[in-house]
Amino acid sequence: MNRQTIARFILALMVVVAIFESCNPEDDRLLSYQHTVQVGFYSAYTKKDTVLVNVRVWGENRPNNEYVQSDTLLYDYNEDKTESVNKLFLNLNMNADSTVFFLKSRTLVDRLSFYYTKSLEPVSGAGGITMEMRIDTMYHTQQNIISAEIVHKPIKYNEDRENVKLYIY
Repeated sequence: MNRQTIARFILALMVVVAIFESCNPEDDRLLSYQHTVQVGFYSAYTKKDTVLVNVRVWGENRPNNEYVQSDTLLYDYNEDKTESVNKLFLNLNMNADSTVFFLKSRTLVDRLSFYYTKSLEPVSGAGGITMEMRIDTMYHTQQNIISAEIVHKPIKYNEDRENVKLYIY
């Protein structure tokens, strides 16, 4: 091999490394689970924001830290605590087109099912991308929840905007 061939090989290798570094798959914008449905609680009677007490929320069959499918506890404001909650941030499963959550307040349990579409969107000219989601529909049982309204369908990374209003007893 002559010097010119070695120089071309090293230059090509540097270009490949630069491309992979600019589109780093470890970038939290690409792999983050920060795509959350922001849910607010409202009184079904007054339509004003309200709170739930003794709340426990878990996701059905979600990947945990070891990427094993299992039910995942997200919130636990149980009877020993005096905390109440007026909004929830529910992480959607990026490996599926639907996610199911269970919401328990006191002894009543509701099931919330979200169905959504996903798309990859560029964030920069350097190869960065992010996953954007859009809520297509949702279903719920009616134990604590009387009705629900999707008020903002797009879900974008780190966006602080309420997506769903749950009207409760």
